[in-house]
Amino acid sequence: MLTVWLIVAGCDGDAAVATPAGAVDRASDGDTGELPGRDMSTGGATGARADGANGSDGPGPGGSIDGPPSGSPEGEPSATAGGRQMGADDGPPQAAADEDASDPMLDAGSQPSDPVESTEPASADGGATVMCPESALESALEPGLRMASLMHDGLEREFVIYVPQGYDNARPVPLVLNFHGATSNAEQQRTLFSKMDETADEKGFIVVYPQGIGRSWNAGACCGDAASEDVDDVGFALAIVEFMAERACIDRARVYATGFSNGGRMSYRLACQAADVFAAIAPVAGTKSFPDLRNSPGCEPSRPLSLIDFMGTDDSRISAQPGQVAEWVSLNGCTDAEPAEVYRSGDHFCEAYTECEAGTSVTYCVVDGGGHCWPGSTPCPLGSTSSASDLSANELMWELFERSSL
Repeated sequence: MLTVWLIVAGCDGDAAVATPAGAVDRASDGDTGELPGRDMSTGGATGARADGANGSDGPGPGGSIDGPPSGSPEGEPSATAGGRQMGADDGPPQAAADEDASDPMLDAGSQPSDPVESTEPASADGGATVMCPESALESALEPGLRMASLMHDGLEREFVIYVPQGYDNARPVPLVLNFHGATSNAEQQRTLFSKMDETADEKGFIVVYPQGIGRSWNAGACCGDAASEDVDDVGFALAIVEFMAERACIDRARVYATGFSNGGRMSYRLACQAADVFAAIAPVAGTKSFPDLRNSPGCEPSRPLSLIDFMGTDDSRISAQPGQVAEWVSLNGCTDAEPAEVYRSGDHFCEAYTECEAGTSVTYCVVDGGGHCWPGSTPCPLGSTSSASDLSANELMWELFERSSL
C-alpha cells in the first residue's frame, strides 16, 4: 500500500504528526483534532461554548467519563502495546477499543465527598499520609483508557485518561498531565509522540492527555487559536486535577506537567502560575513564552520548582534552551557555579544545577543531532532523535518526578 505523508506546521513551528493523505481532517480550515471513536468537532478542539454560558464555571469536579476511544485500524496493535516502531507503510496508531466500552459515566454533578485516610506511602519521602475522597474508593475508574470531559469557562473541554495496569483505587498514585503540540491532538501525543502509557504502567502513575482549543495551548505569547482567543488553559489544567482527584486516589503532592513543543510551553506557564499544584515540570522541545505583552506581572512562581528540559541540537523550531534554563536557575535561587553532568550516553547528555532552594534542581538534556522530537520515541516528523536506550525523555523525567513533591 502506498501511503503519502503530510506534515502541517503550527504557529510556533510545531509540526503535526505525519498523517496519511486522505485522513487529514480539515487541516487547512480550523482543525478539529478528532480523537478516534468520538466527535471532537465541539468542545475539545473548537471550544464551542455551551448554550447560555458566558464566563466561568471554575475548576470544579463536575464532568463525565466515557468509554475509551474506539477504532483500531486493522493490523494495528492495541493502545497499550507501546514502543513499536512504525514501518514505511504504517498509518498513525489509533487507540484500540477496550473490552468494556460501555462503562457507566460517573455522575457529572457529583460533589467532593468526605476524605478517607490512606496510609500507603505515596510521597517522594515514602512516608506521607494521603487523604483520598470516599468517591475515589467507590469510583468505577479502572485500569485502561477513557475519554472524559468537563465544563470550564463556558467551554466543554475534553481529555484522554490512561489508568495504569494494577491501579488500586485505595492506593494514592501520582498524576501527570501531558500536553500535545500545536496542530497535534491528545491522541497523537499519546500514541505517536510521547507513548507514555507504557511508562505509566511500569511506574504506576495516571497520565492525562488534554485536548487543546484549535489544537493549541495558550502558553502566553504562543500559540494558535488558544493564545489569540486568550483561552484559560491554566484554569483548564487545574480543573483536570480537581476532576481526577475526585475520581481517583491522587497524591496531590505529586502532580506533574510535561508536553511537546507548544505543550512544553504550556508546562512552563503552569510552573509560572500554578507552582502550588504542580510539583515539577518536564518540557520537551518547548520554550517558555509566558508572559506576553498582555500579561503582568511576569513569571513569578509561588515557590521554587524543579524542572528537566529536553532539546535537540538540530531542532530548527526551538533554540532558546540556554536562556530559559538560566532564567529558571535564577528563579530557583541556584548557587552552583557550573552545572554538573548527571547523564551521558555517547554525545547525548544532561547537566543539572542542584544547589537550589527548597531542594529543587534545574536539569537540561541535549540530544546531539536531535530534531523537533520527543527523545527516545519514534517516529519524529522533523529530524531524528535518540533511541530509548540512548536517552529517553520518559525515563529521565520520571526520575525527576519520583523525587519531587510539594
